[in-house]
Amino acid sequence: MPVIEVKRSRLPDIPDEELEEILHMIKAPVEEKGEVWKLEITNDRPDLLFSSGVKRDVLGFIGKETGIPNYKPTPSGIKVVSRCPSRPFLGCFVVKSADFDVQELMDFQEKLNVSLGRNRVKAAIGIHDFKKIKPPLEYLSGKPGEKMRPLGMDSELTLKDILVKHPKGREYAHLADGFPVIKDFHGIISFPPIINSWRTRVTEETRDLFIEVTGTDEKTVTHVVSILACNLAEAGGKVFSIEVGQKVFPELEPKQVELDPSYVEKVLGLGMGVDEICEILERRRFSVMRIGDSLRVLVPSFRTDILHQVDLVEEIAIGYGYNNIRPRIPSVPCAGKLLSNGWDAAREIMIGLGFQEVMTFILADPREQFEKMRINGSAVELKNPTTERMSICRVWLLPGLMRILSKNMHAEYPQKIFEVGDCILPDENSENGSKTVRRICGAVSHDRVNLTEIKSIVEALFKNLKIEYRVRPASHPSFIEGRCAEVVVSGKPCGFFGEVHPEVLVSWGMEKPVGAFEFELFSSEKNIEK
Repeated sequence: MPVIEVKRSRLPDIPDEELEEILHMIKAPVEEKGEVWKLEITNDRPDLLFSSGVKRDVLGFIGKETGIPNYKPTPSGIKVVSRCPSRPFLGCFVVKSADFDVQELMDFQEKLNVSLGRNRVKAAIGIHDFKKIKPPLEYLSGKPGEKMRPLGMDSELTLKDILVKHPKGREYAHLADGFPVIKDFHGIISFPPIINSWRTRVTEETRDLFIEVTGTDEKTVTHVVSILACNLAEAGGKVFSIEVGQKVFPELEPKQVELDPSYVEKVLGLGMGVDEICEILERRRFSVMRIGDSLRVLVPSFRTDILHQVDLVEEIAIGYGYNNIRPRIPSVPCAGKLLSNGWDAAREIMIGLGFQEVMTFILADPREQFEKMRINGSAVELKNPTTERMSICRVWLLPGLMRILSKNMHAEYPQKIFEVGDCILPDENSENGSKTVRRICGAVSHDRVNLTEIKSIVEALFKNLKIEYRVRPASHPSFIEGRCAEVVVSGKPCGFFGEVHPEVLVSWGMEKPVGAFEFELFSSEKNIEK
């Protein structure tokens, strides 16, 4: 989680002990205290990455300021022509007379670039001294030979040279497709998402800012602009809107979320009345309207984490105080115990056969799931993966076991491992486009492993589970032709076993042969009887 440094003087003037407790409650726990406090901010609260956002939340928590802050922007009269197809979205605004620390503002900028902006891919921020800019402004695709003096350089460079000679250019050159630039009357002021111009640099004397956010995702650009505008307005700045094409930024209108008071009671069980719920939500910087038996909650634009009424219930719990919630013994007496099912029996059998259980991630690398296993296929993909190695949901378990074996070639042989776990398969007929199946997979590696050994393990597993089955020859790209078989239960194929293909072993960098099996014995919704 990101850590910010905030001068104690910029936080509310309340006792340090009380402030520390409140910060812990609102998801900004204190790591270090002194003249400068270090706060660890949870990833779902980007609005707290700046001191004014933290101060706003604390003042609400203690009831000094309540409801949605009024950050209504004033029209600036500035219009920006936007026509950059390679990085198509732009949002910008002007803020004047804000009280901010330059270094803190730059840190805020970079943390938003990395988090919400996905390391400048979805959104990247440029901050300029507004007094050094002369409209008209336009956002367009530049030419590689156009020149500007970038921050940190003593002379002008062409846009092409910036990608080679400037540290930020080398780091983000892969995002500079089409050479997007923002120009004013005098020339280029920004080469997003790489670097700004020296001419419009922000100094300690700067108090009027021009802030631009470019990106590949319109929703992210809009959110980043809102968070920046609201936090600078909270810091005493006056916000002025700018027209970009057919849109006006910043968009600070609150969104509406319906909240059922009975749902609050169902989740929290605190016996709160509607008046108390409304009072807490107002302290958490929301505004509330009563509509019949439900509540219409107005959510400020900087709270991008509020997606469902359950998020509002969490805010109510925070405002009520977790330390004020007293544990209660359930009214129905009961004694808990582990739910025993057939998967426990399968695990015990595999351990009895000399296998060691492993657990791998359900998120997987598409190359490992398909290419390295010599197969083609489709999977449920993540919309915003943090890394390519975890960009899909796994469709089978064997690749995970192969990775473990490949990382443990230094260990003693034979190696025998297994896993019981869920796989997510695409399913057009289901409501969410996918289905979950639970599988068991085992792998054996040593110099003489063969089909006969794997078949004996499979037979022992099925016989001990008292499942009737039959075996028939089969072909599978991941296994040697003629050394692979399929297992059929109740007339339906449930899995396969065999000797892993040499090309698969080479792709994993393995030196010894591997035999493996994988079965979907039962639906994940059903238990199996011992």
